[in-house]
Amino acid sequence: MSQDAAETTAPPGPAAAAGRGAVDPSPLAPSFTASLDQRQGVVRARGHLDALSADLLCGSIIALQRQGHRQVTVRLQPLATVDDDARQLLARLADTLATDGVRLVVE
Repeated sequence: MSQDAAETTAPPGPAAAAGRGAVDPSPLAPSFTASLDQRQGVVRARGHLDALSADLLCGSIIALQRQGHRQVTVRLQPLATVDDDARQLLARLADTLATDGVRLVVE
């Protein structure tokens, strides 16, 4: 059995066509992070909150509600940004939670 590497049959990607090197496969730093304080019912968030990350955040908020919290607080850390889609998603969730007697506070 040969230990030589086999030549790939995959066509070269766009980077090769443009004369650039391969794309760095190392992961990028997350643009949004959140940490939960399950005892206090608080989520601390930093980074850019867009529709996708807000959807994930909503899952954490609902989990805290299911643990029995009647108020869930989202604390946006300094330099956190929130786009309009994320604001609308959180506002809809706040309305939904309010019908169950749960208050969502975004600071």
